[in-house]
Amino acid sequence: MNDDCVGDAKPGPEKLSGISQEDYRALPLSNIRPPVYASVSQEIIVLITLTFGAALATSNLGATQIALAHIGRSFDLEGAKLSWAISAFSLSAGSFVLLLAGVADTVGRKRMVLGSFIWYSLWCLIGGFMHSDIVFFVFRGFQGLAGASTIPAAIGILGATYAPGQRRNKIMATYGAGAPLGFVIGIVVGGICSQFLSWRAIFWFFAIEYSLFAVIVYWLVPDDPAMSWSDTKRNLARLDFIGAALSTVSLVVFVFALTQSGATSKGWGQPYVIAMIVIGVVMFAVFVFWESKATNPLMPLYIWRYPGFALCMLIVACGYMNFLGVLNYYITLFFQNVRGASAILTTAYLIPQAVAGIIVNFICALTLHIIPGWILMTLALLAFFAASLLWALQPMHMDYWPMAFPAICLSVVGADIAFNVANLHTVSAVPPKMQSTAAGIFNTVMQLAAAVGVAASATAVEAAYKYSDHTGAEQTYDSYKAAFWFGCGVSGVGIICSPFMNVGVAGRKQFDKPDDADSVGAELAQPDEENQIEK
Repeated sequence: MNDDCVGDAKPGPEKLSGISQEDYRALPLSNIRPPVYASVSQEIIVLITLTFGAALATSNLGATQIALAHIGRSFDLEGAKLSWAISAFSLSAGSFVLLLAGVADTVGRKRMVLGSFIWYSLWCLIGGFMHSDIVFFVFRGFQGLAGASTIPAAIGILGATYAPGQRRNKIMATYGAGAPLGFVIGIVVGGICSQFLSWRAIFWFFAIEYSLFAVIVYWLVPDDPAMSWSDTKRNLARLDFIGAALSTVSLVVFVFALTQSGATSKGWGQPYVIAMIVIGVVMFAVFVFWESKATNPLMPLYIWRYPGFALCMLIVACGYMNFLGVLNYYITLFFQNVRGASAILTTAYLIPQAVAGIIVNFICALTLHIIPGWILMTLALLAFFAASLLWALQPMHMDYWPMAFPAICLSVVGADIAFNVANLHTVSAVPPKMQSTAAGIFNTVMQLAAAVGVAASATAVEAAYKYSDHTGAEQTYDSYKAAFWFGCGVSGVGIICSPFMNVGVAGRKQFDKPDDADSVGAELAQPDEENQIEK
């Protein structure tokens, strides 16, 4: 078989001589290698590198979660205050992803990925030397900026490079495997470093890893379209910095209030907690109003009118609030704080997530063009719900295999299916020039869901700990169960909503119809908005 084709025999390179990238994207259901790649080897290396862009955030969070107990002892922190080791990264990634996605569309996606890898390496290197918890949390926020910028830029590169078809489905499924694969890499790195070296060595490892990836990006990722410095400055000046400031302030204030409600003695009765929640909500309302009036909005509101998009984002938020904000966070704490497992043994407990994630992404690549998205999303939310339910009902001293093992596998089943369905729907719902912005909204939802999930579940855990009738490890586990029940609740909301999604199959001719939103954007966008996009 010709190495330029996937699946059935397709025209070989001789049929592609002289074809432009624009002509390639116009090919119906193309399985041909895009002309921007000189060889299959280059295509594979670029895909692996961009997949590690998707893995950047999850590997960071996975390693940090494994090292949480060690970080807590190092800074003498616990409970809600310790949760900032996770929330600072997620909140930063979620708050800035829309702005940085717009920057990626403006300055070039390759340039953004390259700059993000270098930026991430720098702050991981410096952060490993910090001995103040406040400064460390600030530097965690700086690391989160790389998570905010890398993912939409990488998705934008792939989405704009590949024409709709089974090849793009497989590419996106492979890219989607980066998130669970990154988490497993993170917990392995976190377990080994925490057990045998130091939790600080985690960040030094990431600094070295992504410095090497930056070199690969520079040499092998296809170059961005040429743009003069004057044009770049003019386009950057048009970005919605006011909207970015409003959204960031509102989200930081809101999440900080949720976290502090569990860290203060009066909880929700603390006056400044209530005041900050009100301020956060009001600021977010102002942000939405500003976006409706802005000339070049950070988050064009018409995007939410694509069929199925808003509901899809709501369901993804429910799933990832449970996955990143509850399951992955409290599973690691359960093994170390309740079972007394070492960091390396906790890593071994979580390894099945890697195997399950790879299998699920392989299945998604083969079925996304067959099974409607709303069915897959319903299965994903059922998996999230079942995982939390198993943890909430699990006896404290039960063996690993009967309940913990299937719960760990089910959690990544839900995460990977939901990511693949929502990711393909997102990149197919907008024109190529808006790929990074649309991907930015998707990743904003995921990261903010994680930050809100950690903050809200930490509040529930703090309250449950005070009212537990037990002491010691049993009291700790009682408090963790409150988080798992919270995860059941948010996943239940997603289950109820999933059957109403208007998301069909991907990579087939049905995707050209309005029901699948591939051509709906032109109908929904106003002429002025389309002109702004094209400029």
